[in-house]
Amino acid sequence: MAKNTQTFRHPAEYYTNPENSIGYLARIVFRSFSRLLERGTLTYDVSAGQWRFLRQLWREDGITQRELSERVGMREPTTVVALKGLEKAGFITRKKTSDDRRKTFIHLTPHARKLELILAPMNAEVHEIATRGMTDEEVETLQALMRRVIENLADETAKLSTLSDIKA
Repeated sequence: MAKNTQTFRHPAEYYTNPENSIGYLARIVFRSFSRLLERGTLTYDVSAGQWRFLRQLWREDGITQRELSERVGMREPTTVVALKGLEKAGFITRKKTSDDRRKTFIHLTPHARKLELILAPMNAEVHEIATRGMTDEEVETLQALMRRVIENLADETAKLSTLSDIKA
């Protein structure tokens, strides 16, 4: 068996402690953030999962199902299931155009548009709680570092889909 000559920032054993794992820490942050946000959004019958889709649609209503899926970072089959729930809850409508019947466009209902003014402050509150004791500069640094991690991982995960296509 060939010896692994790749060098790492820390020995591999270092990352067996969850407190040293960026992935673990990001997951705990995500779960805590989602729980706190959902505590408020559920009073308006909006789950954390639905929130992700609504937030994107508040930024740009009327995008395609595929665009929405990409923006929330979910696979299309997962998005289809979520959209059925959003539609049943009265938050969205799905429409096809005569130009291209293959594309489904997602539109917010008036009720969902109104929810932005109610739910967005809840999100801001969770951000305030999460960054308590941090300076504005520290928050900006944290955001920049997280974006860099996301970009680094995106570069590598893009290669995965290419490799799986080759094997198919």
